[in-house]
Amino acid sequence: MTNFIQRNMALVLAPVMTALAIAIYNLTCLLIRHHHTMLHDLHRAIGAIVLFIGFYGIIRYMQSLPEDDG
Repeated sequence: MTNFIQRNMALVLAPVMTALAIAIYNLTCLLIRHHHTMLHDLHRAIGAIVLFIGFYGIIRYMQSLPEDDG
């Protein structure tokens, strides 16, 4: 069971980290009173996909590193 959780942790952490990054970005936009348009929504959607892929890749890389049991 532990092995299953470790293998699939990237699928859980990547969307969580992506949602946090998007929430921080949206809060920043609200603070500077940015006007939302369709183009900005498209950029956000692309950014969310890029963040998800990036976080997923980083987490999978960290999982593939050998563990030091010393």
